[in-house]
Amino acid sequence: MHAIAFVKASGFGLLIGAALLLSGCSETRETRAAKACVKEFESKIEKDRPYLADIKKIAATAKADGTDMLDIDSEITLDSAQANESKQEFTCRVQFDPAKPDAEPTVILLQFAF
Repeated sequence: MHAIAFVKASGFGLLIGAALLLSGCSETRETRAAKACVKEFESKIEKDRPYLADIKKIAATAKADGTDMLDIDSEITLDSAQANESKQEFTCRVQFDPAKPDAEPTVILLQFAF
């Protein structure tokens, strides 16, 4: 079981692994999808804005849509550990390439819920 939380350090734009729990098995499709969604999320927010993403929690919301697609409805904490901390809900859809099962999935939708 994997659980990774990411925090982007304010002012430095660095992505830091805050917590990492690994088991002997490889990553699940759900975990890979969650990581792809977080990566896309990060590209859409201000570069120095801190956030916290619970990969395990995000992956737990993944639902299969056919054999090569996963849909995720979850949230990420924006402005983590600051007075204006808030939750940002999002919907993400990823597609896996059946010809390249080990390739990173492609994010085909990332939509913020306001």
